[in-house]
Amino acid sequence: MRNKRGFSLLELMCVLAVLSLFAVIGSAVFLKAEQKSKDRDTLIADVLNVTNALQEARQLSIESGESTYICGGLSCSGDWSYGFKVIQPDHLGGLYRKVVFDHDVRILWKGFPANKSRITFLPNGLSSYQNGTFWFCYLSWKTSIVINQSGRYYTSDIIDGDEDSCR
Repeated sequence: MRNKRGFSLLELMCVLAVLSLFAVIGSAVFLKAEQKSKDRDTLIADVLNVTNALQEARQLSIESGESTYICGGLSCSGDWSYGFKVIQPDHLGGLYRKVVFDHDVRILWKGFPANKSRITFLPNGLSSYQNGTFWFCYLSWKTSIVINQSGRYYTSDIIDGDEDSCR
């Protein structure tokens, strides 16, 4: 009786087919996880833009001794989802910083007063009794920035929720 060694071509083809199937499934999971990570990083960058602007506006008002504000929207309409501006009084230079969002982030203001188009910082750094929460939603990710009456802010953890959570 002869001793057979090795695998037949059919056996090798079956193993390669199974390995290919595992590779396709694994790469799809990896690509989805990578995209979710990029989406999360986009939201983090948006929150960082707004927190930096809040900090700048507060600092500018303290340093200049005059009110400075951050307003939502390119025309200060209060639609924070399109971007925002940090504005000083005209004799101090007017527009200090402008940020435009180039993706579909949704930013909602919920607080006192409702439908706030701008946050004003007084020369003492207080936010003039304007307290509330900015809600940020980008695809399935959401987070918030809470502003208190002293003009300070606090951020919440970023969570992966459903897409209807910011409507």
